[in-house]
Amino acid sequence: MLDFNKLINGFRVFKATNYQRNKDLITHLQNQGQKPSTMIISSCDIKISPAEIFSVNPGELFILNNIGGLVPKYQTEGISGIMSALEYAVNDLEVENIMILGHSKSISAKMIMSEDFVEQKSKISEAMKKWFSIASEAREAVKQQLPQSNIEEQQIAFEKEAIIISLRNLLSYPYIKEKVEKNKLKIFAWQFDFDQGDIMAFNPDKKIFESIS
Repeated sequence: MLDFNKLINGFRVFKATNYQRNKDLITHLQNQGQKPSTMIISSCDIKISPAEIFSVNPGELFILNNIGGLVPKYQTEGISGIMSALEYAVNDLEVENIMILGHSKSISAKMIMSEDFVEQKSKISEAMKKWFSIASEAREAVKQQLPQSNIEEQQIAFEKEAIIISLRNLLSYPYIKEKVEKNKLKIFAWQFDFDQGDIMAFNPDKKIFESIS
């Protein structure tokens, strides 16, 4: 179990190393304001931060983590946090890219694809039910397409299907759709494979995930 002494010691290491190396950049970012080029939407349970995966400097990414790394459809009632973040990133920060970054062995996928998920839903809050409803389309698609597959295979398929649905949902936002059509904004769906250390990028034309490694 991680205790506060470890956090304090870790902070001291950060301050003596990374902070000192990037002090001028951090000061510049504080004075000039945030101007990231890319927004990344990923899951809370991703084990390695997107900034570390892509080896970027502080301030280059606008990162939003949520349960499952999901994107709701535009104006989904009762879900406002991610919608506000998207609006801020696109209209105020004017990011040039939005990436849905999924990852393998997702805790959310394991829970949602479990056989007792329907029963579990009756025990969770209304807020959680509404949030997981975003992924219901992916769950139903996998159950229909792979009815004979084992639960591990269904979980792997769900992870990719949920990424695709979130990518599709992005285009339900009028200001995102407009900028994409005017080539002022690009949207991507990628998945990080923890076992292989690879990135799989969704090709919307071929409808498949391809390695970029």
